Amino acid sequence: MRTTVKFAGLLAAAAAIVSTFGVVEANALPRCRAPVEGVATATGILGTGSEKARIEARENWRRTVRSLYGPRYSDFWNAQGKRWDCKKGAILLAKCVVVAKPCRY
Repeated sequence: MRTTVKFAGLLAAAAAIVSTFGVVEANALPRCRAPVEGVATATGILGTGSEKARIEARENWRRTVRSLYGPRYSDFWNAQGKRWDCKKGAILLAKCVVVAKPCRY
């Protein structure tokens, strides 16, 4: 009888540890949507145009995602598979394109 009680207590403790540390809840996993593109152009010299275009492309991506999927998906830092294509070093006009999958947690 003592062995059964000890075993049951040990089993309950192990289950509590696994449920706390070993199992990820479904709500904690990211829910991602199809990739979305953000595009922007900006002017500037010595890389300032590219920097501005990158910031504006990210903001364009956020606005597009917000209109398509809602505000919960519009956090760029939660996005997965980010791909940037920026024309750096342009003297006057710089263009940046970002493509990423919007995700929420």
